[in-house]
Amino acid sequence: MLLDSSELNGLERIAAFMGTGILLLVLSFGYQKAFAYFRTVESARKEEGFRLEVLDVPILDIKGAGGQLPPALFCCLHLLRKLRSFVQSPSGSWGGFNEMVRQPMMTLSLDGKWKVRDEALSCKGTAGLSRATDACSDWMPAKVPGEIHLDLMRAGRLEEPLVSLNAKESRWPEKRAWWFVKSFRVSEEILTHERQQLVFDGLDLYAQVFLNGRLLGETKNAFVPWVFDVRHAIRKGTNSLVVRLTVGAELAPKALRPQAAAKKPEVYGGRMKFPGISHVRKPQFTYGWDWVDALPNIGIWRGARLEAHSGMVLHDVHLDTQLDQTDVFLDAQVIVENLHPWSEQTGRMELTITPPSGKKITHRERFSAQVGRSTLACRLKIPNPQLWWPNGMGDQPLYHVAVRIVCNKKECDRRTMEIGLRTVAIDRSATPPTGSRFCIQVNGQDVFCKGGNWIPADAIIARVGKKKYETLVSEARNANINMLRVWGGGIYESSDFYKACDRAGILVWQDFMFACSEYPDDDAEFRSAVREEAEKVVMSLRHHPCIALWCGNNENVWGFKDWWNEGKSLGDKELKIGGSRVYNQILPDVCRTLDPQRPYWPGSPCGGEAPNSETAGDCHWWHPFTMNEDINRRINHEVFDECKARFVSEYGVVGPCHLESMKQCLNPEELHIDSRAWKEHTNQYEKETTPAAIRQHYADPEKLGMSEYILYGQMFQASMYGRSIEALRFRKNDPRDDCQGALIWMYNDCWGETGWTPIDYYLRRKPSYYWIRNANAPMAAIVRRRGKHLATRVVNDTLKQQELMVHYGWMRVDGSDSRMKSESICMDANSMVEVARDVMDSPKALNPREWIYTAYLTHGDTDPSPSIWLLVPHRELAIPDPDIRITVEGRTIQLISKTYCHGVHFRDKGKAVFSDNYFDLLPGLPKSITCVASKVPRKIQFHTVT
Repeated sequence: MLLDSSELNGLERIAAFMGTGILLLVLSFGYQKAFAYFRTVESARKEEGFRLEVLDVPILDIKGAGGQLPPALFCCLHLLRKLRSFVQSPSGSWGGFNEMVRQPMMTLSLDGKWKVRDEALSCKGTAGLSRATDACSDWMPAKVPGEIHLDLMRAGRLEEPLVSLNAKESRWPEKRAWWFVKSFRVSEEILTHERQQLVFDGLDLYAQVFLNGRLLGETKNAFVPWVFDVRHAIRKGTNSLVVRLTVGAELAPKALRPQAAAKKPEVYGGRMKFPGISHVRKPQFTYGWDWVDALPNIGIWRGARLEAHSGMVLHDVHLDTQLDQTDVFLDAQVIVENLHPWSEQTGRMELTITPPSGKKITHRERFSAQVGRSTLACRLKIPNPQLWWPNGMGDQPLYHVAVRIVCNKKECDRRTMEIGLRTVAIDRSATPPTGSRFCIQVNGQDVFCKGGNWIPADAIIARVGKKKYETLVSEARNANINMLRVWGGGIYESSDFYKACDRAGILVWQDFMFACSEYPDDDAEFRSAVREEAEKVVMSLRHHPCIALWCGNNENVWGFKDWWNEGKSLGDKELKIGGSRVYNQILPDVCRTLDPQRPYWPGSPCGGEAPNSETAGDCHWWHPFTMNEDINRRINHEVFDECKARFVSEYGVVGPCHLESMKQCLNPEELHIDSRAWKEHTNQYEKETTPAAIRQHYADPEKLGMSEYILYGQMFQASMYGRSIEALRFRKNDPRDDCQGALIWMYNDCWGETGWTPIDYYLRRKPSYYWIRNANAPMAAIVRRRGKHLATRVVNDTLKQQELMVHYGWMRVDGSDSRMKSESICMDANSMVEVARDVMDSPKALNPREWIYTAYLTHGDTDPSPSIWLLVPHRELAIPDPDIRITVEGRTIQLISKTYCHGVHFRDKGKAVFSDNYFDLLPGLPKSITCVASKVPRKIQFHTVT
């Protein structure tokens, strides 16, 4: 039962309707009709449960009530729902007693309790159905939405796969066929509808679906919903639904299946052992990547339900924003299906738009619906439009849209959604003397995209719930992130993710699910499946204002040139370009037809003469940095001053989790860096980078304890992310060297590991989270080296002109001397300005162990976050012992130090306690932070990284 206290204050308030409801029944219809109504509703209560909505918001949801709710209360609630429909009806007509009882559209949830058992893979089809379902033993409880590893864990047959080396011992379910069974009851009311459909929002992967012993069909795509017409298979009373599921590897060519691939070269550190994954429409990462071990999922991983329709069905609502100078219009297209097989029907469409503030906008239109599907179109002018903006550039007002279709005085179907008024484009204009821009524009304004790549938030995808989505997106907003790229080796995410991004102002770069592989687009069946997938995805997601662009794939266009065709010419008959018809024809055609106002980009990276060009399109900046053979390039941020990329959509730095997280994913005896489990939970591209970085910047790693090793490794990741983002933002709007994007790989994780992310799988913030947050601040002063000079630039990502004070120059680390300058500047909206270039003095003039160069802004109450340039590694600085003074006033903590302090932190074990942490303090410059925890800690003590 779900109750919203803003609508109903508990069951006591609901119960207050009981007497009134019964009285209204008797007065309105007489005793006999009221009693008949009571019996009908009582039958529905036992079979279907009850759902009550107020203003389209579900406030009471009782699934399979089966007598849990008193009959009289149930009838009163049912009457309340009908009264609500009457009061809100545009015509104000009651519609008669029969309309009260019969709902024009019905939905019966099939989520919740199922049962499951396993059989050999050979057990399939109608022949296997009897063998599997007639068995009396080996059944275990299952949950939908869910996944077989979760069911096995609950049954005590499997350990948590994401702990220690358990993932390798959890692969045996792939060798079995899993038979899921559910019985459910269907009322006469459902059967009287003109259409009954069984809907599965996600089946992973190869499914055979049976209803009452009849095979309804098969599915071979885990990414999209599946709908089965069950009119001739469903019956009144008890129905038996059976879903046979396998991992789907058997759908790949025999030579490319996992078993046959064991002797072939392995990629991603030996984890990816299934070259045939490109033949199977299943999340690729589940067969392993550099950042997670293989754990192919199997299950009914999204919701299931039975739907019943009559009259007309509302198939789709498409709304496009059109900006015409100061006016904003919405172009609407509504697709309606007349279910009558041979007669046209008259209907009414009602489109209501409720703004964040102001009056509702309602468009009503009567129409004659031809047999089958037809389109209704209209244009609405939006008064006093409130535009949707990315995080840091403005607000995110959302308009509530409700569309209802009425036929024969009955509401047949309804759809609701939230939209934002905004336009989006990509600026590809030339950048003399060579190349072109790659700049996302929202509402005609340039957006410097700051953020990261998004992967599924759990290796068992069905385990990710709304709360985790909302936490991760909220943390992204707090980190001044304005873009997340949904990577093409994962999934099309849950609506909870996109809704959270809509509210937070997080743009989404949406890949289609193709990554790092050739694809069999010479197969007509494959091409057809891809087109159907793309159409379903675009139609389901295009109303979200957060989605900035559709992207054809991850790294496949790059692969055509540099991976699979080395030494081959364009006209070579053996040229390997499998998938090009998908990215170059099918996907752009679908996007152009179904979502013409949103950009389509063929792949990432792509653009220019070479797919990973630094002077056109977007770039994955891996080989000059993290994947370079030279260890020194992997551990120094200065290499980013060589980067010329117009938009960096991937690059990454590996760093450890907090010890508390390692304790959750490793057993006690495995908590040392030489254990096999520790290495398995370390990214495969780490390649001794962390100890090398610790040695250069902080200390000799072999002399460190576990806690020190983790802290120094974390601080390396933090400083590298912070300073690399600064290096890329430094080039914003540079007329000869423009850069408009810095997306780290990756933002979130799917299991516990030493890896790329600033937030780990257990939602603990690493130190890099705070450095990314400060580097992404909407206004920032940045210091970078240009030749023999240190240049200071100020960037303003806001859409407001800003009066700022910029401070820059040299400081002695012991606080005894300073050569700082201050300058007042007026910054244009959404701009960059260079303030100064200072010559780097010789070591004789300024001892590099004793001096640092810095720049920071002061602006109202904004806390300064300095950009700092070191002349030597941190371990070589001649820093005296720290002397930090702390003042606490309520929830505000102020810190000040006489000397330069690095990595000043409160030991919060990754849980957010203060608004900033692991920051640097400049001599004599106070810093204020806020307690964001529920309570201010009794003992507040800060430490430094020395």
